[in-house]
Amino acid sequence: MGKDLTDAPRGTQPLIDRKTFVSTRHLQAEEVVEVPQRLGRRESEPHSKGIMELHDVLVANFPSDRTLPDLHHYFRVKDEKIDIQFDLSYFRNFQLDYELSSYDADKFQNKSPDLAVNILSKSTYLKDLGYNVDLCKEIGISVYVIFSTHNFSVRLYEPPFLRVYLLRDGKEYEVKTIRGEALDETGNLIKENMVETSPLLPFNIGVVKRGVKFEGCTDTYKLILINPKTLEIYKTKEAIERLRADREKARADREKARADREKARADKLEKILEEYKREHGR
Repeated sequence: MGKDLTDAPRGTQPLIDRKTFVSTRHLQAEEVVEVPQRLGRRESEPHSKGIMELHDVLVANFPSDRTLPDLHHYFRVKDEKIDIQFDLSYFRNFQLDYELSSYDADKFQNKSPDLAVNILSKSTYLKDLGYNVDLCKEIGISVYVIFSTHNFSVRLYEPPFLRVYLLRDGKEYEVKTIRGEALDETGNLIKENMVETSPLLPFNIGVVKRGVKFEGCTDTYKLILINPKTLEIYKTKEAIERLRADREKARADREKARADREKARADKLEKILEEYKREHGR
């Protein structure tokens, strides 16, 4: 039996000494970055908001599934219990009536996420594009997604950049790399810039501009989920409620306009009747 890491402090692996740990999220192929326990991973507002919005979209549109934001995940790989952290993980047909501090696959019949998402950053991109890919394949994650929310000083991954790993036959990843936006200037879908992740997932994937600048100068981007049947973009709960409110207001406005027309017609008929009575002495 390999080394069990569950006794190590959450967010750290492996144990270096009793005072210093190396974060699994920030351990790179070319350098080791020593960090305090639970450094956190959202290194910018685009990073944080990109995950919060994506989490909201998944929760609002797929209530029978479970979405976990920014947690440590523990899996057994080759008899060793490993700790990997995702910006977001998504499990189809999986529900819990309680919240988690971390996800331990041993407690859930070794269930792996159907989707794992990491946003690239200067301190994590080497790990996300290297070791984590092989680890996700070993774990059996159907779709692993990495993308850039903004230019984090590595030109090769300057946005728009999206890379999707699709597990085929449970063995090897098919890799799709997109370097363009999924929507044109008029908001129409550019299909060649969309990655078809269905039927592995109930949606397809693309990236688009957020309409907000980073540090006042460069564009920011977000991941969008696309209905494979209607090609509509899934919205956040707030956007869904706003759309519903707009539709209700439009319906109320139409009803009011109809009532106003009916009243105007009735008033006109009454006026004609009054004039008729005056002219005929009735």
